[in-house]
Amino acid sequence: MTIMERIAEIAKETDNHYLREARLAGNKVMGYFCSYVPVELIHAAGFVPYRMRAVGSTGTDLADGYFAPLNCSYARHCFNKALKGDFGFLRGVVFMNGCDHTRRMYDNWRYTNIGPGFLHLLFVPHVMGNNAADGFGESINALKAAIEKHFSITVSDDKIRDSISLYNRMRRLLFSLDEKRKQKNPLISGSDMLRVVMAVTAVPVETACSLLEEVNAFVDSRQSAPAGDVRVIMLAGCMEEPDHLKLYEDSGGVVVSDAFCMGTRLYARSVDEHKNPGEALAEGYLCSRVSCPRMMDDFPRRVAAVADMAREYSADAVVVEKLKFCDMWGWEIERLRREAKKGAIPPVLAIEREYLGGASGQVKTRIQAFFEQIRNKQEIDDAIVRQDRTAYYVRK
Repeated sequence: MTIMERIAEIAKETDNHYLREARLAGNKVMGYFCSYVPVELIHAAGFVPYRMRAVGSTGTDLADGYFAPLNCSYARHCFNKALKGDFGFLRGVVFMNGCDHTRRMYDNWRYTNIGPGFLHLLFVPHVMGNNAADGFGESINALKAAIEKHFSITVSDDKIRDSISLYNRMRRLLFSLDEKRKQKNPLISGSDMLRVVMAVTAVPVETACSLLEEVNAFVDSRQSAPAGDVRVIMLAGCMEEPDHLKLYEDSGGVVVSDAFCMGTRLYARSVDEHKNPGEALAEGYLCSRVSCPRMMDDFPRRVAAVADMAREYSADAVVVEKLKFCDMWGWEIERLRREAKKGAIPPVLAIEREYLGGASGQVKTRIQAFFEQIRNKQEIDDAIVRQDRTAYYVRK
């Protein structure tokens, strides 16, 4: 079994053998929602941080009794798995106020008393800046105090610094892999990159670093690259379906960069290893990263980041995906469309879908039509360039 096959196996499982081995060795696992949760603190407290996911979910029949039909399908699928006992291996879960849907999931989780015993809601500011970072630092300290009290432990600053160093190493390895997507012929596809991120956020960080070293070496040794003639940047919140990205790749696209919660938002940053740990975590997680639409008054910086990615990765198009009933991403799409019309970013395709993909046939038809428009535009642009060159030589 190749390293990429092992990665694919881990990515599609709720539990995996690395977690089982860790538990047999006496380690505890703590789940967390969202890339704004400082995993270094969880790790320093002696837990294996586990990014919550709803992979393998087959329905929401149990969760539908607690959520309205207009609630996000990701939240309903996650809670349905919790009600079924699929997360029984967790000793705690850290939620955050990402949106109203996930906020209500925390309330329902507490109301049903399904366990685990430790449930904590981390409050993350909706704005950027120094004052917000100070407030976020207080929230991080509150999480630290809650963990220490519930589990009767002490989390020292030195332990947090060691954890920061480990996770910075993991992020550097992920970023090194991401850099290989800048090439004319990217060495790793978008679907494989998503599988890698999903895998390394579901195993101990030490294991994650070892796996990433293997993946980087394997990708460097490849003799062929993913095929495709339309280079795409993908923007989305929850994206946990590598096979969904295959729709783009099978239609002649190459996902060369992304801004997923399980993507660049997770690893395109670092945390200062020399500052006070609480301050460093607050700044690293809140300020030194591209924000998501939950953050107010930061759209200009987000669109500038998309424009920068388009230049760095030579992107031809931007695809924005939103889950149904997500108002934050709905408004983000409209603003990005306006920027595309002004020429600030490449042309934009917007896709609305359910968590598990929905009508893939309809989606694929839209993708193919959009890619054809991009190819036609490229042909026209090339023809204009050829005409300009001809006119130039005629004048000479």
